[in-house]
Amino acid sequence: MSIRAALPTLPARYVSPAVDRRDFEITRTPATGPVLNWWRGVPAWLKIVLIYVASRVLTTIVMLIYAGNQEETWQTPANPGYFPFANIWDGDWYTYIAFAGYPTELPVNEQGLVTENAWAFMPVYPFLVRGISIITTLPFEVCTVLVSAVAGLGVALGFYKLLRRFVSQNVAIFAVTLLCIGPVSPLFQVAYAESLHLWMLVTLLNLLVERRWLLMLPLVAIASLTRPTGLAWAFTLFLYILYRYWNRYRARVERFDRKEQQQAWLAAIFSGIMGLAWLIIAAIATGRFDAYLETEFAWRRHYTGGVHTPPFTAWFFGADFWFGPVVGALLVLAIVAVMIIWFGSRTLSRFGIEIRLWGIAYFSYVFAVFFPQSSTFRLLFLLFPAAAPLALPRSPLYRALLSLGAFLAQVLWLHWMWFVIGRDWTPP
Repeated sequence: MSIRAALPTLPARYVSPAVDRRDFEITRTPATGPVLNWWRGVPAWLKIVLIYVASRVLTTIVMLIYAGNQEETWQTPANPGYFPFANIWDGDWYTYIAFAGYPTELPVNEQGLVTENAWAFMPVYPFLVRGISIITTLPFEVCTVLVSAVAGLGVALGFYKLLRRFVSQNVAIFAVTLLCIGPVSPLFQVAYAESLHLWMLVTLLNLLVERRWLLMLPLVAIASLTRPTGLAWAFTLFLYILYRYWNRYRARVERFDRKEQQQAWLAAIFSGIMGLAWLIIAAIATGRFDAYLETEFAWRRHYTGGVHTPPFTAWFFGADFWFGPVVGALLVLAIVAVMIIWFGSRTLSRFGIEIRLWGIAYFSYVFAVFFPQSSTFRLLFLLFPAAAPLALPRSPLYRALLSLGAFLAQVLWLHWMWFVIGRDWTPP
C-alpha cells in the first residue's frame, strides 16, 4: 500500500470548536406574558422584518425632526420633506449621474488640478434607481429611498442567515437589532449606494461560507461597480485560500481539492480585476489614465494642501490635520492596535473565519487608500459583521444600555453628518 493511500481521508469542512449555536433565554427565569409568548412564537425571519421596519420608522421620525429644523441650503429649501432631505449630499451626485452620465473631460481648477466630479461615484445604484423610476413612474428621489430600504431589509435577513451558522438565534437577532438601530443605520433609507452594496456583501459572505465560488462571480462584478471594494474582496479570498491551504497541508483538518482550489483562485483573480475595472473605465472614457485617482484626490486636497498621500499614509496625514503630528500619530497607531487585537481575539473566532478575514482585508484596504474625515464612519460601516460579538453578553441590562447607546449614536451621526449647517464641511 502506498503512503498516499494509507493517509486518512480528511473531512470536507473544519468547524472551529468555538462555534456554539445553542440557544438561550436572556433572563434567569423564563419571562411570561402575552406579548413575550407571542414573540417567542414568531418565526425568526418575521422577527427580523418587524425589527427592521420598526427601526426604519424610528429613524424616519428622527430625520423628519431634523428636516423640520433644516434651514435653506444649496441643496434643499428650508424645512424640506422627507424625500428631498434623504436625497442630499451624495444623493445629488447620484441624481446627476442618473440623468447626465459621466463627463468625458475632467473638470479642473485654475491650477489645473482635477476637481470633484461624478467619476468618484459608481454607476449601478443611480442607473438601477432610474430604471425603477421609469418603470414605476415614481419620482427619482422616492425610488432612491425605496431601493435603499428594500436592500436594507436584504442586509438584515442576510446578516441573520450568516450569523446563524455560528451562534444562537438569540444572539443573531440581537446583532441584527444593533445593526438596524446603529450609528450609521440611516444609510438604509437615504440616497446612498451603501445599503445596496451591503446586501451584496452579506450575500458574498454567505456564499464564501458555503464555498460556492462560481456563484460569486456575477455578484462580485455588480458589487465592484456599486462601491469600490473589489480589491478588498479579492484580498479576503486570497487570505481565505491561504487559510484553506494551511488546513489542508499543515494542520490536516479539512480537504481542499484541486477543483475547489481552481474555482477559489478564479474568484480571487476575477475580484482583483473587477477591483480595477472602474479605474480602467474612467481612464478610457476621459483619456486620462489617472482619472479616477485624481478625482478621489480632489476630495482630500482641502486637508492635504494638494499633496498626494502614498498608500498607508493617508490616516497619518488626516490625524496630523485634526490632532497634530504627535497626538495624531499615536491615535492612528492606537486604532491599528485595537483592530489587530479585535481581529485576533478568541471572541471573534466564534463567528467563523470568513467574517474575521473580511474584517482584516477591508480595514487594511481602507487604511491603505482612504483619507479619514467625516465620511470615515460610513466607510467603516462595512465592518459591521466583525462587530457581531457585541451581541454575545446575555445581561438584559447590558442589552438595553447598548441598544440605547447605539440609537443615541445614530442621532449624533444625523446631527453632525447629515444635518446641514450653512456650507457644511461634514458630509456623511
